[in-house]
Amino acid sequence: MDVSPLALTALSTAVAVEIAVAARYLARVRMPRPPVGVYTGGDIAVLCVGVVVAPLLYTALPGAAVSAVFGLVLCLAVQFTLAPLLAATGLRATPWSWAAALAGTAATALAALTGHPGGSRAGSDLLIAVAVVGVANLWTQSGLRAGHTAALAAALTAYDLAATTLTDTTARFFEQVRDRPFAPVLALTGGPQPVAAGLGDLLLLVLFPLVAAKAYGRAAAWSAALAGLLVTSAVSTCFALGLLSTGFPLLTALGPLIVAQHLYWRRRSGGERTTAQWRAGRPLPLPAPSDAQLAAALDAAAPEGTPPGSWLALGDGRVLGTGATPGRARRDAGRRGADTPTTARMV
Repeated sequence: MDVSPLALTALSTAVAVEIAVAARYLARVRMPRPPVGVYTGGDIAVLCVGVVVAPLLYTALPGAAVSAVFGLVLCLAVQFTLAPLLAATGLRATPWSWAAALAGTAATALAALTGHPGGSRAGSDLLIAVAVVGVANLWTQSGLRAGHTAALAAALTAYDLAATTLTDTTARFFEQVRDRPFAPVLALTGGPQPVAAGLGDLLLLVLFPLVAAKAYGRAAAWSAALAGLLVTSAVSTCFALGLLSTGFPLLTALGPLIVAQHLYWRRRSGGERTTAQWRAGRPLPLPAPSDAQLAAALDAAAPEGTPPGSWLALGDGRVLGTGATPGRARRDAGRRGADTPTTARMV
């Protein structure tokens, strides 16, 4: 396959810009939290099932119906991405965000109906780029943890490998949506072998740096972003050199890197920050205490007048807070301005 090196370079550049825009959005825009509660392992399992089942359902539908479904989803995603951004500028967010989303969707559909594939592809790419920024930020700001993201990446890696190399599920799906408006790919070229990144790949490329920034800090976010860009650039280079000639399941390389980074940063920091701690600017959780630190904490004397049966939040060999339960003792330590306690014990 003769692939333009310029198009491959442009794809890596587009991914870098997408990550940068999403990070800027995370730093500047606070999205309203949907009433979904706290993410759990069950939520991730349901999401994985949806990802697996959706292509199977879509291949049973006419191509026009699939385009209509994706067009509606993208329109909604663009609207909820733009609404808090426009609200920050003082505009009436709801009508203007809906107007922009509907205009972009209609223009893309019109370009496809009037025989302008380049315009349809550009419109679809723009809608997908905006939607990915919004979805990644919504999940991050709604409390999605790095551990859940790593689990999602691991599950999707296994599925991507099976669907792309062991079966023809992915090939049949993309054959159905190829060159159609609102196809779930960021495509820079058309034709049977486009230079493109799948929607799932792009979402995880953008999502994990945001979640890493919330959970583990700036260094982890930079590491996640650079790892994703290196994977994208390496795959592009393989296509440019002729080492790859057919669709490559990007998650087979990206997924293990996401899992490895999560395990490294969790071990190094001792745990993740919650969304509330991140918004409050709280420092990262302390690493697990050494045996010497535990011994010093256990030897620390309780404050005078502490009722029997109370819990002590301990750190640095001293009492940082007290309470009727371990959680209340830790919260008392937080109210007193202490860092995350390393352990707790009962008086």
